[in-house]
Amino acid sequence: MRFGVKGKEAVVITLLTFLVVATTTFIHLSQLTRVVVQEALRQAELIARQVYAQSSRSLSRARGEDPSETLRSDGELRSLLDASIGYSPHLLYALIADQKGKMIFHSEREKEGADAPERPSLEELLSLHPIGRFLALYETGKIYEAKLPLSLNDKPFGSIRLGIATSLLKRELNASVRKSLALAGLALPVAWLVAMGLGTLILKPIRKLTRDVDRIGRGDFEVRGAHGRGDEIGELTSQLQLMGQQLQADRLKMLSEKAQLQQVVDHLEDGIILFTQDRRILFFNKAAEVVVARPLEQVVGWPWEEMLELSHPLRPLLEHAFEQQTGFRNAAIAVPRDGGHKEFLVSVFFVTDAQRAMGAMVALKDLESIKTVQSLISYSAKLTALGRLTSGVAHEVKNPLNAMMIHLELLRERLDAPSEEVHQSLEVIGSEIRRLDRVVQGFLKFIRPEELSLKLLDLNALLKDVVALLGTEWQKEDIQFTFHFDRSLPLMAADEELLRQAFLNILLNACQAMPTGGTVNILTEREGWEFVKVCIADTGVGIPPEDTDKIFQLYYTTKSGGSGIGLSLVYRVVQMHDGLIEVLSEVGRGTTMIVRLPVG
Repeated sequence: MRFGVKGKEAVVITLLTFLVVATTTFIHLSQLTRVVVQEALRQAELIARQVYAQSSRSLSRARGEDPSETLRSDGELRSLLDASIGYSPHLLYALIADQKGKMIFHSEREKEGADAPERPSLEELLSLHPIGRFLALYETGKIYEAKLPLSLNDKPFGSIRLGIATSLLKRELNASVRKSLALAGLALPVAWLVAMGLGTLILKPIRKLTRDVDRIGRGDFEVRGAHGRGDEIGELTSQLQLMGQQLQADRLKMLSEKAQLQQVVDHLEDGIILFTQDRRILFFNKAAEVVVARPLEQVVGWPWEEMLELSHPLRPLLEHAFEQQTGFRNAAIAVPRDGGHKEFLVSVFFVTDAQRAMGAMVALKDLESIKTVQSLISYSAKLTALGRLTSGVAHEVKNPLNAMMIHLELLRERLDAPSEEVHQSLEVIGSEIRRLDRVVQGFLKFIRPEELSLKLLDLNALLKDVVALLGTEWQKEDIQFTFHFDRSLPLMAADEELLRQAFLNILLNACQAMPTGGTVNILTEREGWEFVKVCIADTGVGIPPEDTDKIFQLYYTTKSGGSGIGLSLVYRVVQMHDGLIEVLSEVGRGTTMIVRLPVG
């Protein structure tokens, strides 16, 4: 989404308005809360002094009597408290407590004789910072007290306490808060409208210049902006007009040069570099940037001696060619790149016009792409050979398998109530026959992969099933399996049979890598939002570093009697699921296979 100057200006003005309104509203509310609390404290102190005076008169008239009973029986004191609570909009209760905190006198008679609860003082509320005071006033059920000490015969007797409820205080605040919020709500749209109007006036001439620049970009070099203005916009328009005229002249020159250059570079996929006769850079394409290691805009017009470092492998070839004025073909060089080397075949041709040297062209062929084509041809030949092999396997193996399955069923029918051990052995034989049939089908799918039969499956359950097939056989070899499953993995759409075969091959390799026993750790976890990661780690012999890049190659194997197909099939299945597979291995410590499968 484009966010222009006008929008930015409107946002800035609106934010400034919001900041001013928010600041003034905050100051206003902080002062208002202080005034409200001070007024409540003033009224409470006034009422407390009246109660103090009436209590003192009552106690002075009843010398020798129980002070508590005297106060309780004083009708004038009770009338004064009732009138004070009715008069004050903030006062919740009034009480007189003795030195021990027991309520002698209370505006609610049923509470007399009980212990007076400790409440925070109203002075504490007043001493809070503005935000804390505002939040305290809006805290539900909060009560503060104004206290005045009470003495008898010049000795401390107790205290007069007046309870102030914040729910009563905040009523006075609500009207002011609503007015402040209404003012802020009105100020923001007004500021937005003012900003949009100012933006329209200010940006009108700039938009005209923008249209002129757009026309220049399309090849129309006539500037029709704000002519005749004496301000900066008029000056910018004049400069833009001069620039358009210069661009028009430069474009004509560029088209002429481009027509000559196009004859050389059209339909070329290799990297090319063009030099002038005085050995300066004229042009090179994107494919040649890998060799030059700099963009064309940065080095155009440079001598090649300045463009290439002293250690650059292309430098001696160019020096010899320019000195002898003779070209050459297919000289191999290795250019350092990303900590390694990239190989090229270099050819140099001198361009002449009417027997006059015009410059030189360097052609660069990427050896890696040539090797890739050769590898694909070799891989295709291997796939063809494997296709013939699997066709023979399918023919020679499936018929015996079918016969074995038929005779197994006949054997089951003829056995009358076989023992549990015999029944279990028959089940194992049937399961292994079916597994062998799936292996044959896997060979065929590797060579002639059908469309994936996708369905939702639980990856954790699939891995458990695969381990169950291997557990009995490999536990005899002192191999243990451990699981660390992420229970929150989502169901994923995948081909269950292909994944089962792939993970079976990985687990078999892990078991076979531990001839003296060990542990296979299986971990699943979510990796971001896109992938589910499966890690299968063994504690076996490991893979030498020079072999890790070869293990997925067809027919490559380090095991005697191995076919070199198992991990190739794994790679193929993961690839068909748009997944990734990675190998981490250390000789003598074990190997970890990491499979990443997309969730969607």
